[in-house]
Amino acid sequence: MSDRFETHEHDVLIIGAGGAGQRAAIEALGQGASVGVVCKSLLGKAHTVMAEGGIAAAMG
Repeated sequence: MSDRFETHEHDVLIIGAGGAGQRAAIEALGQGASVGVVCKSLLGKAHTVMAEGGIAAAMG
């Protein structure tokens, strides 16, 4: 059964490929780490794009 699976070794494993996950991957790569990213859908098809323009804050 082990021949059906591949194993990979990374310094950092990021779960989720939305905006935060991609940013974390960029930062880790910039620090010289080997990075693996796991996502449940297609890479770049996260819900981060659905949240654009919805930022609100209390102003004094």
